[in-house]
Amino acid sequence: MSEDLRTDPASGWPTAYPAIPSGARSADGDGTAGRGHGPWRQLAGVALGAAIAGSLLGGALLLGVLTWRGVLQLQGAVTGPALEVSSPTIEVNGGEDLDRVAGVARAVLPSVVQVDIDGGDSAFGTGNGSGVVYRSDGYIITNNHVVSRADGVTVVFADGSEADAEVVGTDRETDLAVLRVDRTGMPAISVGDSSDLQAGELAVAIGSPFGLDGSVTAGVVSAVNRGPISVRGPDGERVSLYDVIQTDAPINPGNSGGPLVSGQGRLIGINSAILTGGRTPGNAGVGFAIPVGIAVETVDELISSGEVRYAFLGVQGMDVNPDVAERVGVDAGAHVDEVLSGPAEDAGLRPGDVVTDVDGALIDSMDALVMAIRQADVGDTVSVTYRRSGEDVTVEVTLTELPRP
Repeated sequence: MSEDLRTDPASGWPTAYPAIPSGARSADGDGTAGRGHGPWRQLAGVALGAAIAGSLLGGALLLGVLTWRGVLQLQGAVTGPALEVSSPTIEVNGGEDLDRVAGVARAVLPSVVQVDIDGGDSAFGTGNGSGVVYRSDGYIITNNHVVSRADGVTVVFADGSEADAEVVGTDRETDLAVLRVDRTGMPAISVGDSSDLQAGELAVAIGSPFGLDGSVTAGVVSAVNRGPISVRGPDGERVSLYDVIQTDAPINPGNSGGPLVSGQGRLIGINSAILTGGRTPGNAGVGFAIPVGIAVETVDELISSGEVRYAFLGVQGMDVNPDVAERVGVDAGAHVDEVLSGPAEDAGLRPGDVVTDVDGALIDSMDALVMAIRQADVGDTVSVTYRRSGEDVTVEVTLTELPRP
């Protein structure tokens, strides 16, 4: 039997809980690599001072909320030139929300898949999640936590046909993965824009909750730019998701990797986690999706090179607290607790320093430092200002690549 994640009440961090057996099926049985990383990029080597996972209403934040011990749907992107995909036509009868949801479902369902995984002889066992066709030449997007420990992956399409899938690449930092199947002419989803989303907009989630393929649920965008949302990944290590979309569209185990779409039927996010207060994972009206802007950039890089490269600064720390503020003489900033071997050490940063500025951008918290480094690429040189012994010091730091475990 495989495992999903739930919160350990003692530590506040998600931990393993028994997964639903794969035998419980549905009722009828059935970019360019290294460029344009944008503000979402992970700051490697920086440990956040606080974890949202343990503080959100005392609930359990589940990564894999969408992973169910049955079938995992995932779809990814393909190498080569991008294919032009026309936007789906959505007919709205009378302008009613339910009519709009029905139109969205008709347009999007052909692009949604179920992802079945086989853990082989490992303890992971079998399971299922969801995915969405990204490109018509065989690439599908899903979650990393859906397929990272899979020995074999099968994609089940909306028409009931199946195909073995190859895992093109995975990225634990964004919880995204790309699959490829040997097919052409697939119905790729229309990609939207998550940068201008507003709270209250219609949000529709489609996937295979509890193995019930092709399930459609609707709600609204509850909030945007949430984060960091901190959870424990399939390997037991903590993962921080940034700038995520919060939605009350019901999502449950098995929805992982499936699309969150707008009222125009365009992809705005990849469903990845939920907040639940009970011991049994399920919808509580608070779900989180990786924004499509992050998803597309990550997926394109995975397709191009099979991996995603992250810039590395090499510090661990926390937000400035009152004691540090009084000692150092700053009201806010990123307090450095530890300097790792790497760029920060080479530039002369030491424990006790407080970073207050990166390339002219105010750093008023550790999260702000994370976001600032996320905007940089491996090899970029950034200007870092920090406070030490009552004086401001500015140094040039050349970022290296995040060391891999």
